[in-house]
Amino acid sequence: MEELLNKLNKARVRYLLVGGQAMRLAGMPRFSMDWDFFIPPRDGENFARLNALLAGELDVPLVPLGTRGENFIQTYQTRWGVVQFHLGLPGVPKFDEAERQTVIRRTEFGTPVSCLSGPLLLASKRAANRPQDQADIEFLAELERLGKL
Repeated sequence: MEELLNKLNKARVRYLLVGGQAMRLAGMPRFSMDWDFFIPPRDGENFARLNALLAGELDVPLVPLGTRGENFIQTYQTRWGVVQFHLGLPGVPKFDEAERQTVIRRTEFGTPVSCLSGPLLLASKRAANRPQDQADIEFLAELERLGKL
Protein backbone atom coordinates (compact mmCIF):
# COMPACT_ATOMS: atom_id res chain seq x y z
CA MET A 1 0.00 0.00 0.00
CA GLU A 2 3.00 2.29 0.41
CA GLU A 3 3.16 2.54 -3.38
CA LEU A 4 -0.43 3.78 -3.61
CA LEU A 5 -0.01 6.25 -0.75
CA ASN A 6 3.15 7.66 -2.33
CA LYS A 7 1.36 8.01 -5.68
CA LEU A 8 -1.60 9.79 -4.06
CA ASN A 9 0.75 12.18 -2.27
CA LYS A 10 2.89 12.85 -5.33
CA ALA A 11 -0.19 13.56 -7.48
CA ARG A 12 -1.52 15.91 -4.75
CA VAL A 13 -4.76 13.97 -4.51
CA ARG A 14 -7.10 15.31 -1.84
CA TYR A 15 -7.93 12.43 0.49
CA LEU A 16 -8.29 11.55 4.14
CA LEU A 17 -7.65 8.03 5.34
CA VAL A 18 -10.57 6.75 7.44
CA GLY A 19 -11.76 3.40 8.78
CA GLY A 20 -9.66 0.56 10.10
CA GLN A 21 -6.37 1.70 8.60
CA ALA A 22 -6.81 5.16 10.14
CA MET A 23 -7.49 3.46 13.47
CA ARG A 24 -4.31 1.41 13.09
CA LEU A 25 -2.23 4.50 12.36
CA ALA A 26 -3.83 6.22 15.37
CA GLY A 27 -2.34 3.49 17.55
CA MET A 28 -5.03 0.85 17.85
CA PRO A 29 -3.72 -2.65 17.16
CA ARG A 30 -6.20 -3.60 14.48
CA PHE A 31 -6.31 -5.70 11.34
CA SER A 32 -8.18 -4.42 8.32
CA MET A 33 -8.07 -5.76 4.80
CA ASP A 34 -9.35 -2.67 3.00
CA TRP A 35 -8.29 0.93 2.74
CA ASP A 36 -10.97 3.60 3.07
CA PHE A 37 -10.42 7.08 1.70
CA PHE A 38 -12.72 10.07 2.20
CA ILE A 39 -12.52 12.30 -0.88
CA PRO A 40 -14.28 15.53 -1.87
CA PRO A 41 -17.55 14.49 -3.52
CA ARG A 42 -17.60 16.89 -6.46
CA ASP A 43 -14.01 18.10 -7.00
CA GLY A 44 -13.60 17.46 -10.74
CA GLU A 45 -9.85 18.06 -10.74
CA ASN A 46 -9.36 15.60 -7.88
CA PHE A 47 -11.43 12.96 -9.69
CA ALA A 48 -9.35 13.53 -12.84
CA ARG A 49 -6.10 13.09 -10.88
CA LEU A 50 -7.40 9.94 -9.19
CA ASN A 51 -8.69 8.42 -12.41
CA ALA A 52 -5.43 9.16 -14.25
CA LEU A 53 -3.39 7.74 -11.38
CA LEU A 54 -5.51 4.59 -11.06
CA ALA A 55 -6.37 4.07 -14.74
CA GLY A 56 -4.78 0.61 -14.86
CA GLU A 57 -6.42 -0.49 -11.60
CA LEU A 58 -10.05 0.53 -11.84
CA ASP A 59 -12.54 -1.39 -13.95
CA VAL A 60 -14.74 1.73 -14.11
CA PRO A 61 -13.68 5.29 -13.29
CA LEU A 62 -14.48 7.06 -10.05
CA VAL A 63 -17.39 9.44 -10.47
CA PRO A 64 -18.64 12.39 -8.43
CA LEU A 65 -21.53 12.20 -6.02
CA GLY A 66 -24.84 12.16 -7.88
CA THR A 67 -27.67 14.58 -7.23
CA ARG A 68 -29.58 11.91 -5.29
CA GLY A 69 -26.56 10.61 -3.38
CA GLU A 70 -25.54 8.04 -5.98
CA ASN A 71 -21.92 6.85 -5.91
CA PHE A 72 -21.67 7.57 -2.17
CA ILE A 73 -19.15 4.72 -1.72
CA GLN A 74 -17.14 3.32 -4.62
CA THR A 75 -15.27 0.04 -4.07
CA TYR A 76 -12.48 -1.40 -6.16
CA GLN A 77 -10.33 -4.52 -6.06
CA THR A 78 -6.79 -3.40 -6.91
CA ARG A 79 -3.35 -4.98 -6.78
CA TRP A 80 -2.97 -3.23 -3.42
CA GLY A 81 -6.15 -4.84 -2.10
CA VAL A 82 -9.66 -3.50 -1.68
CA VAL A 83 -9.84 0.29 -1.85
CA GLN A 84 -12.99 2.22 -1.03
CA PHE A 85 -13.63 5.86 -1.81
CA HIS A 86 -16.22 7.53 0.43
CA LEU A 87 -17.82 10.73 -0.81
CA GLY A 88 -19.33 11.43 2.60
CA LEU A 89 -19.10 10.07 6.13
CA PRO A 90 -21.72 9.86 8.87
CA GLY A 91 -21.11 12.32 11.70
CA VAL A 92 -18.43 14.23 9.76
CA PRO A 93 -18.76 17.69 8.20
CA LYS A 94 -18.22 18.21 4.50
CA PHE A 95 -14.83 17.22 3.14
CA ASP A 96 -13.42 20.78 3.06
CA GLU A 97 -14.05 21.23 6.78
CA ALA A 98 -12.66 17.78 7.62
CA GLU A 99 -9.61 18.50 5.45
CA ARG A 100 -8.85 21.63 7.49
CA GLN A 101 -8.47 19.34 10.51
CA THR A 102 -6.21 16.81 8.74
CA VAL A 103 -3.74 14.89 10.87
CA ILE A 104 -0.62 13.62 9.13
CA ARG A 105 0.37 10.19 10.41
CA ARG A 106 3.17 7.98 9.15
CA THR A 107 3.08 4.35 8.12
CA GLU A 108 5.57 1.84 9.50
CA PHE A 109 7.79 2.75 6.53
CA GLY A 110 7.56 6.50 7.17
CA THR A 111 5.14 7.38 4.39
CA PRO A 112 3.04 10.42 5.34
CA VAL A 113 -0.71 9.82 5.22
CA SER A 114 -3.44 12.46 5.44
CA CYS A 115 -5.87 11.12 8.04
CA LEU A 116 -9.22 12.15 9.42
CA SER A 117 -8.58 13.87 12.76
CA GLY A 118 -9.12 11.87 15.94
CA PRO A 119 -12.21 13.83 17.04
CA LEU A 120 -13.82 13.43 13.61
CA LEU A 121 -12.88 9.76 13.45
CA LEU A 122 -14.60 9.28 16.80
CA ALA A 123 -17.64 11.25 15.61
CA SER A 124 -17.84 9.09 12.48
CA LYS A 125 -17.54 5.84 14.43
CA ARG A 126 -20.22 6.99 16.89
CA ALA A 127 -22.56 8.05 14.08
CA ALA A 128 -22.17 4.73 12.24
CA ASN A 129 -22.35 2.80 15.53
CA ARG A 130 -21.96 -0.60 13.87
CA PRO A 131 -21.04 -3.61 16.02
CA GLN A 132 -17.54 -3.65 14.49
CA ASP A 133 -17.08 0.01 15.52
CA GLN A 134 -17.55 -0.54 19.25
CA ALA A 135 -13.91 -1.34 20.06
CA ASP A 136 -12.79 1.62 17.95
CA ILE A 137 -15.19 3.92 19.82
CA GLU A 138 -13.88 2.71 23.19
CA PHE A 139 -10.26 3.18 22.09
CA LEU A 140 -10.85 6.70 20.74
CA ALA A 141 -13.00 7.70 23.72
CA GLU A 142 -10.17 6.66 26.05
CA LEU A 143 -7.69 8.75 24.04
CA GLU A 144 -10.14 11.65 24.28
CA ARG A 145 -10.46 11.16 28.05
CA LEU A 146 -6.66 11.22 28.36
CA GLY A 147 -6.41 14.37 26.19
CA LYS A 148 -4.51 12.49 23.47
CA LEU A 149 -7.11 12.51 20.73
